[in-house]
Amino acid sequence: MRTKHFKNQDDLITALYHEISVKITLSIREFGDARILLSGGGTPKLLYKKLSAAPIDWSKVIIGLVDERDVPLESEFSNERMLHEVFISSINEGLTILSMADNNKTIASLEKAYEPFFERIDYCLLGMGEDGHTASLFTNDKASEASLRSSEKNVIFTSAPSVPVRRISCSHGLITSSMSIGLMIMGEKKLSVLNDAEENSLPIGYFTRMCQQLTTYYSQL
Repeated sequence: MRTKHFKNQDDLITALYHEISVKITLSIREFGDARILLSGGGTPKLLYKKLSAAPIDWSKVIIGLVDERDVPLESEFSNERMLHEVFISSINEGLTILSMADNNKTIASLEKAYEPFFERIDYCLLGMGEDGHTASLFTNDKASEASLRSSEKNVIFTSAPSVPVRRISCSHGLITSSMSIGLMIMGEKKLSVLNDAEENSLPIGYFTRMCQQLTTYYSQL
């Protein structure tokens, strides 16, 4: 597992900003578009604000979510809502954000919407909870554990140990098909959990053990 240590949050965000913006630029140059999966939550929000102002042709960028809470877009728990608030502006006109959560969506319709990511994922940014979960793949959840032990590329419904319980997630196989993966964590407690994740069979351990393309970005503060 490659881990890059930074003095503080600002330095970590700057490093990830450069990493992701370069990946996007190179993918547009090589493929004609860039396809990235982003995680929700509060930790990466400052990174996304910085990234949204990058001098990128956003009309050639497709953003999807690694996972989502199955709630309406207007909910405070919606990851998609956060992405819209941060990214959608006159600076990045034409950007495509693919929706994951919708009470009427089935797995089949979700996978159809996410077809671009089944074809190619240029970059994926993961986070990690203090319980060692990543995306919406949780310990003691049958759907999560089945996915963690599989290489199948799909979208799945999972159950979280906290509200909102119903979650939607890219599978372990779909995430690990990404050409590059970043893991963003902050705080000594999370680093300790990460270091013991493989031994304790925590969800994030299935990624750190198997993904040669994964790099962890860590800051204590």
